[in-house]
Amino acid sequence: MNNNSPRQPHRLRRAVLAGAITAVLASAAAAQGASEPIRMGAIFSVTGPGAATGYTGLTGTKLAVKEINAAGGIMGRPVELFVGDDAFDPTQAVAEAKRLVSKEKVQLMVGPTVSQVTLAIAPVLTQARVASVSLTGSSALTPQIAPYTFSMWTSIEAQGQAMTDYAVKHLKVKSAAIIADNGAQGKAGVAIFQRLLAAQGVKVTGVQEHEPLASDLTAQILALKRGNPDAIFQISTAGEDSGVVFRTMGDIGWDAKVLSMVAGLTVPMVIRKSNPDVFKQGNIYATMLKAYTYCPKDAGGPTEFGKFVTRLKAFDPKNFDKLNPQVVSMTYDSVYVLKAAVEATKSFDGPTLSNWIEKNAPAIKGRVNGALSAGALSHFLVGVDAIAMVRRPDVKREDGSVQRAECN
Repeated sequence: MNNNSPRQPHRLRRAVLAGAITAVLASAAAAQGASEPIRMGAIFSVTGPGAATGYTGLTGTKLAVKEINAAGGIMGRPVELFVGDDAFDPTQAVAEAKRLVSKEKVQLMVGPTVSQVTLAIAPVLTQARVASVSLTGSSALTPQIAPYTFSMWTSIEAQGQAMTDYAVKHLKVKSAAIIADNGAQGKAGVAIFQRLLAAQGVKVTGVQEHEPLASDLTAQILALKRGNPDAIFQISTAGEDSGVVFRTMGDIGWDAKVLSMVAGLTVPMVIRKSNPDVFKQGNIYATMLKAYTYCPKDAGGPTEFGKFVTRLKAFDPKNFDKLNPQVVSMTYDSVYVLKAAVEATKSFDGPTLSNWIEKNAPAIKGRVNGALSAGALSHFLVGVDAIAMVRRPDVKREDGSVQRAECN
């Protein structure tokens, strides 16, 4: 023992030095981690039949990321965007989601804009514990099916309630037909609209379904016309479908009222598939968030949406006329919802972020789209009270807002 004692101070000094080196390295690693970019994924239809909507959604995401990085990032860290192309196809979307999660190691996700695609990638994000905000309306998007996925759009249930209420109260509709695509949202929507119409005492004279982005709906429209309904409820994910419905009705000389859940937000696509004067006929009623609308009696001054439109035009002047600012604002706000959750929880864990959003959605700042309303029972961030009906979504005042139908 005495022979070893002189060596102890040297061993102690070596141990202290090793500990100090370890601490310095750990501190450096932590500092490096704190400055590393936050990896955010974005899945949209970059190519394929939904590319126009996909570009719109991606633009909102990019604008939000640019603004956030210019303001210092999230928790002092810049945000790096990794884009996946779902090509409007659920199978490709799953492959892209797996790539973003496993190869790119994304910590957050924005998109998609298509219900069946959102539902297809939900298991991938759930397994990876990645929180996401999409633009989907399918009632199948539940906290049980997709526990860490939210939607910046309204549910098909909320859309149906707003549309049937307006049809009965303002249009005095007594009978109605339904046409829907056969995607996840459309299939759910048919059953929901039938139930809501029955509850209002409205007779359903016919129901027709079609493939998404169909080029010919003559057979379906003729079948509905035979029932002679007061109005048609049109349910789809793509504005192109609305355009084909309206064009076909015009071709056969049928001027029945149409209530659409997508036409108001996809004006360029609707016009491209029908004609420039399609909304001038005055028989189309479309849903839109109140945040994008106004009545002449409203107080003057720029709205939050108007200010956002100005920033969007400066961000992408080349393509501004092709963009739908409403849809752009939804993906833009989606990024800010995730930012708020991360900064509040100091976490990227899906369950942690989901729990915080459920409890705090109405208090999230930096939004264009009005008050949010998610909770433990619903991950739809926008409720029925935020929906308005418009007749001329193609006519906008200087700040980009559209006049509400009830104040025409």
